[in-house]
Amino acid sequence: MRELEISTIEEYLNLIKESKAERSGDVNDSDFLFRGQTVDSPLIPKLGRLKARGELLEVERLLLQEFKRTNPLLIEQHRPMDDWDYLTLGQHFGLPTRLLDWSNNALTALWFATGNIAPEREPASAYSVIWILMPTSKDFDLNLEATHPFEVPETRIIRPRIIKQRINNQSGVFSVTSSQDLLDKRSLQDTDSFNQKLIKVKIPCSKWADIRDDLNVLGVNAFTIFPELEGLCTYLQWRYFE
Repeated sequence: MRELEISTIEEYLNLIKESKAERSGDVNDSDFLFRGQTVDSPLIPKLGRLKARGELLEVERLLLQEFKRTNPLLIEQHRPMDDWDYLTLGQHFGLPTRLLDWSNNALTALWFATGNIAPEREPASAYSVIWILMPTSKDFDLNLEATHPFEVPETRIIRPRIIKQRINNQSGVFSVTSSQDLLDKRSLQDTDSFNQKLIKVKIPCSKWADIRDDLNVLGVNAFTIFPELEGLCTYLQWRYFE
């Protein structure tokens, strides 16, 4: 796994371009994936980061069951067709799942790494992180129709069905963690199949403001990523307040 630091959008895009050129000879017909984080935390889904009140896989089963049962009127408007859809929906509303968010859009990930923090809050660390994942077609080799989310034999990458506009705006993709990796709390960067496909990019917090300004010029801001009132209000606060 490579690790380096960047300070500008230009450096970031050049890194991506150079990394693609280096892999041009690989049997790789899939695009790069990106994940922006304001803190340097391991690539473990929310379900694996929390301490469950009981056996983890049983708690996961109960979570999904209760999510589907408790208020179907809130859920059915999104027309979920299977448990992959239910988990996708839950993930976007904060339900602990074995899914981890990625994006096909490099600038969306950069916004999440530098712009998804309230101005009045201090950064949790001196730098934020963007993970760049360079998957192969094998990493997407999973038949969603024939495989339940809880029975994925190995950690894989999936493209969810677009059941919410936010997924489309964020060019959303997920990694889905296998049960064994979940129980072992094994992060994606510690798995043999993904370690050498990852680049860890650090961004000093002193550069966040300049990068956010440049992203806005390129049309990437809270409202374009969250095309709802919440996103509009976040964008307007960023635009009119220090």
